[in-house]
Amino acid sequence: MIEHIGGNPAANQNPWSSLFKTIAVLRIGAGVLLLTQHGWKAAEGAYHFLWEEQGWDWVKAFNDAGLPYAALLAPTIAILVAAVAVSWCIGFLTRLFAVVFMPVAIGVIVKAGPMYMEIGWLYLLVAFTLLLYGSGAVSIDKLFRLGESWGQPKKKKW
Repeated sequence: MIEHIGGNPAANQNPWSSLFKTIAVLRIGAGVLLLTQHGWKAAEGAYHFLWEEQGWDWVKAFNDAGLPYAALLAPTIAILVAAVAVSWCIGFLTRLFAVVFMPVAIGVIVKAGPMYMEIGWLYLLVAFTLLLYGSGAVSIDKLFRLGESWGQPKKKKW
């Protein structure tokens, strides 16, 4: 019985489906979760703390954890988390932001206690995976070919 007539049946029939068979699914999913669950609230809290001089529970939590300069460190980490989330969502300088985010995830694992240890490990593993594999096919990095030649010797023009 004939099951297929024409070209190669093993060939990908829909070229758009191959775009999402990359690390982009993990990157976008982690970025959206980081932004909606942590980054947006953190950036909003940092804004109210810095410009409206309202109290913020992150500063108290950083003080309780024994971190120095909690009034400076808490807004810095909040802005960093929001920037990493946006970077992962759009795929812009993904590897750089993964490296920048790793100390934050390690800090959560070490200082935040058992309640946040699992989320710290998950985000650390996501950051490590994005560091290894980059941003994937659906990203600004791929669109502008950012980071493709990093670590490779420069080609001579002659």
